[in-house]
Amino acid sequence: MRGRRSVPAAHTIALLAIASLVGACEPAAGPRLPQAPASPYAPTGATAAPGACNLAPTGALVQRTLVAPGPGSATMARTYQLYVPRGVAAGSSVPLLISLHGLGANGPVQNAVTHWSSFDDQLATAGSPFILALPEGVQTLWFWGLGSSYDVRFVFDVIAQIRSSRCVDAAQIYVDGWSEGAYMAQRMACANEARAVDSKGIALAAVHGYAGGDPGVIAQSCRPGPSSAPAPSILLSQGLDDTLVNAQQTGFSAFQAWGMRYACRPPSGSFTAAQQLADCRRSTAVAWWPIDGFGHFTWSCAADLYWHNRGVWSFLTKGVAPTTTTCS
Repeated sequence: MRGRRSVPAAHTIALLAIASLVGACEPAAGPRLPQAPASPYAPTGATAAPGACNLAPTGALVQRTLVAPGPGSATMARTYQLYVPRGVAAGSSVPLLISLHGLGANGPVQNAVTHWSSFDDQLATAGSPFILALPEGVQTLWFWGLGSSYDVRFVFDVIAQIRSSRCVDAAQIYVDGWSEGAYMAQRMACANEARAVDSKGIALAAVHGYAGGDPGVIAQSCRPGPSSAPAPSILLSQGLDDTLVNAQQTGFSAFQAWGMRYACRPPSGSFTAAQQLADCRRSTAVAWWPIDGFGHFTWSCAADLYWHNRGVWSFLTKGVAPTTTTCS
């Protein structure tokens, strides 16, 4: 219940920060190795028209590899899971969702607990598919702290590789994360349009974090782009029964921090109320979605498996902030 004792926010942040820094020396500047050959494309023998989407439905998660920044000064082979539903074909231009796992997990685990691929199948049946990618942290960790991050570069590289398939609508690129992945997802919003880490011109449309906190607790780790750059909308959701990451001290504080970054009006309600901030710069949406009865490891409820997914997806794609705080 809400009266349960939670791990203090400072302790939670310290543990996550330490975890994100284990073995994490920032790579030195220098030439990058070429990307490893990618193979998420149409089967051998299939010919796509120039400029046409060349991804084929995968039928299940498939692991892809690319050479990207990692701990230390060298690049390394990094992996992500890719899911392409039925309905993506030549001529497609669909949204891309990047979903980031928590500490100790990986891409398949993230997908199993969030049901993103099966939710994707539902939308595909209705004629609105999206491409799903689940990048994987080195030793299950995300290096979201400090002023620069090799994992920020890695996630942008994953986006760029999938975008090169010509199947992605560049105006509908979204990032989602759970727990430590929520810190990393928000860290991507901090780096949006930052040419120092992304030279490919990728702009994120919106970001969602579940059961995480503010990446800006580490000095200089969150400096969104200049006011002229597109600002991704932000949705933070959290279970009010979370005893690992305190909803009020950590989750709601992250929501308030985004309000300050985007020069929004202060929150109008308490941390137990779903709400969206007003008058944010360039009309960017910043929303808070507290969920009654959910703990740290609860994504949805048995009565409605995709309840959480629908709320998140409606915000990411339409800017509609969830208002119902009970899954039933």
